Amino acid sequence: MKLRGLNVVTILAVVFFVIVFGLVGTFASHQYWNLIWIILLLAWTLILLHTLTQGHLKIWQKLVDRMEFGEHAQILDLSASRLNDLLLLAKNLQAPAKVIGTGEWRQDRRGVQAQINAAGVADRVRLVDTDVFNMNFPDRSFDNVLVDLAFHNISPAIKRNRAVQEAARVLKADGTMAIVDFEHSDEYQQMLANLGFDDIRVVNTGFDGWWGGPWTTTKMIIARHFRQRK
Repeated sequence: MKLRGLNVVTILAVVFFVIVFGLVGTFASHQYWNLIWIILLLAWTLILLHTLTQGHLKIWQKLVDRMEFGEHAQILDLSASRLNDLLLLAKNLQAPAKVIGTGEWRQDRRGVQAQINAAGVADRVRLVDTDVFNMNFPDRSFDNVLVDLAFHNISPAIKRNRAVQEAARVLKADGTMAIVDFEHSDEYQQMLANLGFDDIRVVNTGFDGWWGGPWTTTKMIIARHFRQRK
């Protein structure tokens, strides 16, 4: 996963070494006031780790709880190959409802399929390799399109717009699209409004969505064609 264009694992590795060398330097120099900065950095790291693990899964579960999945629902999961997202979705469905998981599954398709089988949801999941800018699905194929942290690293904005347009293309006229992200919230709302969505709601996710602090937080943008749902 990437955070603002940087790999999160790299960030955490750098923070770890900064903390270690900071502690060594503090005790060697007896300048113990530096511990304040180390404690703050450690707190930031722990909050980020929470969001990356349990926090984000809680957000995804809250989103799933908001959805109205029918017994024949066809769901497109655009989560950049995050298997935990896909499995959580599938566990909230009953066959013949199905979730299509897009991503670069070719790298370890057998291993991923084995985990899906072990979770007992193989009858509700299909893996597809596809291009987010030109997906190989017919128009209006899905009841729900869910996008989880998949678009924020796409640049420039015109390309993000293309990805949102493509996601809207494969959504049924009375379907629901949800975008979960920590960047470009206002931009997504404007894009969706331009595409004809007139019921657009933004849900703040609280502490579970803090990327190190409240200054960068995950939001859920849930969009419907309201007039067509009456």
